[in-house]
Formats: sequence, C-alpha cells, structure tokens
Amino acid sequence: MRTEFALAAALAAVTLAVPGRARAQAILDQGVFVISRDSAEIGREEFAITATPGRQGRPGVLVVATDRYREREARSALELTNDHIPISYQVDATLPGGATERLSGQLGRGRFAVRLVSQAGETVKEFAVNADVVVIDDDGFDQIYFLPRPVADAPKAVSVLRPREMRMIAGEVRSLGLDTVVVGARGVPAVHYALALPGSDAREFWFTPSGSLLKVAIPARSIIAVRSSLPIR
Repeated sequence: MRTEFALAAALAAVTLAVPGRARAQAILDQGVFVISRDSAEIGREEFAITATPGRQGRPGVLVVATDRYREREARSALELTNDHIPISYQVDATLPGGATERLSGQLGRGRFAVRLVSQAGETVKEFAVNADVVVIDDDGFDQIYFLPRPVADAPKAVSVLRPREMRMIAGEVRSLGLDTVVVGARGVPAVHYALALPGSDAREFWFTPSGSLLKVAIPARSIIAVRSSLPIR
C-alpha cells in the first residue's frame, strides 16, 4: 500500500535531527515515557508530535513513537487532521522469538479500514468514523494526547478505536481535578483525567495546564508511564 510506504518514510524523516527554527516550530511535543509495572521499569516509549502541512495543503498532525521492551519493539506512525480525526495508522512490531507483525489503518469515505498481518494470518475490518474517534492501541501512551479534555464536571463522550482488537467501543472522559505529577525530582502541577471504558480497560492521565501529557496509568494492568524529563513547553 502506498500509504504504508509514505508513513514509513515520514517515521524515518521525523526522527532525524533537523536544526534551526523550522524544527522548533513544527514540533508540538516530544519526549520519553518510562513505563513501569508495580514500580519496576519494563520499557520506554520515545515519541514526537509534529504539525505537518497535511494532505492537499490542509494542516495536520503526525505522531511517531518507538516502544521498546525487553523482548519486543514497536514503531508506530499516526496521521491525523488538524482537528484530530485519524487519517492513517501504522505499527511495525518485532515480537518475542523474532516474529514480526504489521498493523495498518486508512481512512476513506467516512470509514477506517484496519489490516493486521501476523504469523497467524491476515485480518481486515472497517469501522464508521465520526468526529469523536480516537485511536488507542495496546501501548500508545502518546495517543492519549488526542483524547478530549472536559471542562469542569461535564464529561466528554468518545469513540475509542482499538485497532489490534478490531473493535470500536464507547467511552467517557471525566476530569478528576488538580493534582501534582513528579517528573524526575520535580513536582509538576497537572490536571487529572479518567477515560472510562467497558470492562477493565480504563485509563487515567495527567496533563499540564499548557497541554503537555505527563503521565498515563492503566490501573487493571498495574502499568504507569511517566515522562523522563519536563516537557518542552
């Protein structure tokens, strides 16, 4: 697929060191999440969120990330419109034992087609897409950046596309109030939110008042991802 090759090229390009003012203007956020289970580090996620010219001259957003664990690694690229509607998604993963897996998705005519190719075979499924759809993959801590953030006590409804599970589920985001997140040795003021999903798939997450994602928790899996250093803004 042409889109898969384009995303792979974008993933490589955005990780190169580009000096000067243009790079500073293009990057919306970047950093590293340290991923822990029961307080023990199990992996890291490097990510960059970049403003792009988009398709046909329309502004957009490109999110690239690399998740590294002891026995597996995943490189992902998520392309969105400027109002955060997913356009395309790709993950290339190396699994335990050296097996590989490719997950890709493409928006077309109001539907998002997801394709998973692994040693087990190939699976394809399509989903109707509306304005409140957010892609949240198994890891994808950076993808929490695109969840809607409610104001005060008014919850926000959201449709969560779980591409690896080949399903779309309804969720709700609520504000849990002000909090503090420790990044390094420094306490950083933050706003605490919760994403409620069916079953035990809930997420909690913390943003700075200026809009940088600091921390993500998956309580049912005892997983916490916290930035290794302060955000760029």
